[in-house]
Amino acid sequence: MNLAQKIAKETTITFSGMVYGNVNRYLYTALLARWVGVEYLGIYSLANAIMLIGEVLAKMGLETGVMRFVSRLDPKEDKAQIQKLIQSSLKMTGVFSIGIALLIIIGSGWLVRDIFKEPPLLKTVLIVFALTLPLNAFTRISAFASQGFKLMKYKVFVTQFINPTVLFGGMVVSYWFLSKESALMLPTVITGVIGCLLMFQYLRRLSGVNLKSVLSAPFDKSLLNFSFPFMFVIILQTFMHWMDILMLGYFTNASTVGLYHPAVRTAGLLQALVVSFISIYAPIMSQLHSKGETKEMSHLYKLVSRWLITFAIPLSLIFIIYPSKVMLLFGSDYVASAPVLVLLTTATFLQAVFGAAGPALSMFGFTRLVLWNSLGAFILNIILNIILIPKFGIIGAAWATLISLVVINLARVLEVRWILKLTFFSRKMIKPILAGAITWWCLWRIRPIVMDYHTLVTLSVVSLLSCLVYGIGLWVMKFEPEDKDFLAGLGVLKKSFKKRN
Repeated sequence: MNLAQKIAKETTITFSGMVYGNVNRYLYTALLARWVGVEYLGIYSLANAIMLIGEVLAKMGLETGVMRFVSRLDPKEDKAQIQKLIQSSLKMTGVFSIGIALLIIIGSGWLVRDIFKEPPLLKTVLIVFALTLPLNAFTRISAFASQGFKLMKYKVFVTQFINPTVLFGGMVVSYWFLSKESALMLPTVITGVIGCLLMFQYLRRLSGVNLKSVLSAPFDKSLLNFSFPFMFVIILQTFMHWMDILMLGYFTNASTVGLYHPAVRTAGLLQALVVSFISIYAPIMSQLHSKGETKEMSHLYKLVSRWLITFAIPLSLIFIIYPSKVMLLFGSDYVASAPVLVLLTTATFLQAVFGAAGPALSMFGFTRLVLWNSLGAFILNIILNIILIPKFGIIGAAWATLISLVVINLARVLEVRWILKLTFFSRKMIKPILAGAITWWCLWRIRPIVMDYHTLVTLSVVSLLSCLVYGIGLWVMKFEPEDKDFLAGLGVLKKSFKKRN
């Protein structure tokens, strides 16, 4: 397989898993919103945001570090070195995550009573989520370590197939047979246990590490020193992702957060696309950089950027043109969040368009620059939230997110251009833009016709039309040679499944 085929194969594995995982999580949020109500959904969202921020602190940026270092080593010739890296990263994560979990448990009463001023149920949910934090952090490090081998199947199977399925099924069973309070907490615990055990088992087979060797491994200071700046980067990115939720909880109440959460979840479906490409793009970019293959790096940067915008357009158009219909999937109470969905979709789409720049800076070793970028965007996001949320509520939070993401992504693109002499734009990108413009016109013209139908009928029709018109537009303008290689990569993936069966 050439580079495009390799990316196609691994991206398809990732994207298939991300689609399945996000659909499950989407159904999870939709049913939870309908069954437990706006306030309970807000409580879940606040606790989840705090847990994810704690998880980032626990990982110390080690997921990026272990992936980068493992991807530069030969799995056969450097097996012992790879094992030491993975063992050390897992041990450090285990120690840090237990400490963070204890801090959350100890501080849960203060957070609920003095910061968010919410019911005692939030404290209970926070404590339960904190107990699962070490398991989730361990799972993430194991998944990224396996990704360093330039294989996505193990990470995708556990994090995008098993975990979302268990989470969704656990929520349904808990709500039907126990209570709506248990539906907020119990699925997370079950998912954490199963995901951790399964992911570590796959990593053990792939690398040869075991629990005994992890417990006896020393701390790798060089790995920690490289990863530490990324901890701050990921903390800031996670804070940016959840800052609107946290600040809405501070300035308003859990019900307002509950209205905002479904729009965030919906717009976040586009992030599945970004993660799918970046997951394999990042380690390959790191390997090319270690070999000094500048021309190939430039080609890969343009190629992935074009594919990101190509696949992001059809779904983005549906969310932007039919936001009220999309929000009706959560219930009539959530239609008020339609303008929020438009703003957040625009933000996520721009993040997809410029998404290849950030990993390029990270894999090339510009850790401090990446940190300063994230810090600047984080400060801007806080200031905008403080100014806009008290005046405009959820609309203000969405605008703060949009502006912050535009600023940081433009900064990354310009830095990659000036420092690395790489540009994401190519003339080949004009084709998907033209096809998208035609698709937008068609979707807008039929809007008065399909809006009166049932929500599922409307969304089914416009989804089919969006894909059909967009696909025909690209076909008429002719696919590029790399696109054919991409399709060939899908063929290789199909053959590999047939051989296994």
